Amino acid sequence: MRSISFVTLVLACGSGLAVQAQAQEAADDSLTLSGFGTVGLVDKTGAPRWGLIRSTAQKGAASDLSATIDSRLGAQIDWTHGNDWEAAVQGVLLHRARGALSGEAIEQAYVGYRPWANTRLRLGRVSPDLFLYSESRNVGYAFTWARPPTDFYAFAPVVNVDGLDVEQRWNMGSASWRLRATTGTIRTSATDGGRSYSPVSVDDILAVGLSRESGGLLLKLSYMQSRVNMDHGPEYRALLQGVGALHQSPVPGVREAIAPLHQKLWTGGATTYLALAAQYDSGPWTFVAEGSRLGVPRSTLDAYRGYVSAAWRKDTVTYYALASRTRPREAALATPDVASSLAPVAGPAAAQQAQMLAGYATYAANQFRFDQRTVGVGFRWDFASNAALKFQVDRFHVRQNGAAGWRNHDGQAAKGTLVSLLVDFVWGQ
Repeated sequence: MRSISFVTLVLACGSGLAVQAQAQEAADDSLTLSGFGTVGLVDKTGAPRWGLIRSTAQKGAASDLSATIDSRLGAQIDWTHGNDWEAAVQGVLLHRARGALSGEAIEQAYVGYRPWANTRLRLGRVSPDLFLYSESRNVGYAFTWARPPTDFYAFAPVVNVDGLDVEQRWNMGSASWRLRATTGTIRTSATDGGRSYSPVSVDDILAVGLSRESGGLLLKLSYMQSRVNMDHGPEYRALLQGVGALHQSPVPGVREAIAPLHQKLWTGGATTYLALAAQYDSGPWTFVAEGSRLGVPRSTLDAYRGYVSAAWRKDTVTYYALASRTRPREAALATPDVASSLAPVAGPAAAQQAQMLAGYATYAANQFRFDQRTVGVGFRWDFASNAALKFQVDRFHVRQNGAAGWRNHDGQAAKGTLVSLLVDFVWGQ
């Protein structure tokens, strides 16, 4: 489906607001303005010079003590006309990757229509129903922790889709069901280990979320298929050409040695995402778990992810613990030996250059791997009706060639501690 012009979206929403303004006296029209934000600090020990990345759409921390990881500010305008029509525009300011598209600050911009009470269609920039916190990843006040677990959420810059979604709700016995299907395109950016900006385009998207809620238990199944294309820049393209030339080498042994590496220098292709989630809220206790499998053939991005969390609330304070894990489906690549086969034919100098190229390409392929585990504890204090203070301590362990969630990583294994202090707030709710 073709990407929808962002100007068209804004004009569409603006026209709806203009109509509303001309009909101020109509009792079934409503226009509201609300917002949210987070002010936070994160301090890291261990993993020298590494900087935490909350999402691959963000630049990541530039030092051990950083206020850029979690701090953000958002605002949203909602318009409704009776029970049939609605529109919304939401913008979020946060520390994005250098060179990121300016339009990424608009997280939602859509017009919705309900042909029937339990059916809704939305056209514009909408959130695909992929995670428990699909529509609130940036709204810190909406979840208990300092941030959604990075082992599970950081890999995906997917926050919104330019396209169409259809939602259907129904009741069956004591259970409430919801089915949402989304199709469209994505134009966003990601960071290469937090160091540089890479445009990302995602086409042929089909995302489906099915959830069931009853007696405090929410179950959710999500699926998405798409075709992704990433532009890593001229240096990466030159690297691809060099490895491609080695892969075509007539020298015996070179082609075989370089083949696994040639396959893993991923720039795009078909992807799938499958996830299961559960949330149980029983009085003072809340339990949350999500698990997923990202399928990216011929890429080190292919991985399993999951986390579990338990929280206990007493008055205005909630104490919680969580554990998360990301495990790649394939082992890290080892640098192939091409020099020993090339040296007798091309000479020592050329063989050494080819070996250096193979080493750099191996590092480039492995830097997209997420392979780490994290355990954390913390508390949330709702000191006001619209604001909460959070304190969280995480202990992380990153395995060798598994640090894609960190800026300036060197590919080595590392352990460390994160201490986070944040204030989340909302207004106009």
